[in-house]
Amino acid sequence: MRSLIFVVASFAFTTAFTAHAGVIGPEGWSPAGCGAMPQTPSIDSSSADAFNKSIGTINEWQKQLQTYHDCMVKEANADNAAISQAATAQQKRINDAIEKVNQDASAGRQKVERSSSSPSPALAPPAGTMPGNPGY
Repeated sequence: MRSLIFVVASFAFTTAFTAHAGVIGPEGWSPAGCGAMPQTPSIDSSSADAFNKSIGTINEWQKQLQTYHDCMVKEANADNAAISQAATAQQKRINDAIEKVNQDASAGRQKVERSSSSPSPALAPPAGTMPGNPGY
């Protein structure tokens, strides 16, 4: 039952965040579901009328840019959450594997000690530490 809940939750999470996940290309990360970033308008200062039209264009561009920015931030936050959850899940799988091996080794040592007259060497943890779980 627990694994079924995990599978369903993983599917729901993946579905929610892959629809508009950003992409990493040669120039770095960019949002995938926000469209193209609005092009910066130019300012025409050839006359007062042309300048005023340019200001109107700039005001509209700023609104479009704010919409793009909001979408980009939302997508970046979703990607960050997805990466964090995936990394945490991977760390848990690693720590669970280490714990299982240590339990199996301990059980094996006890079995050998019970069937042998000479005690086995002390079970030592693997060299180094695992991220997120000091002591392993």
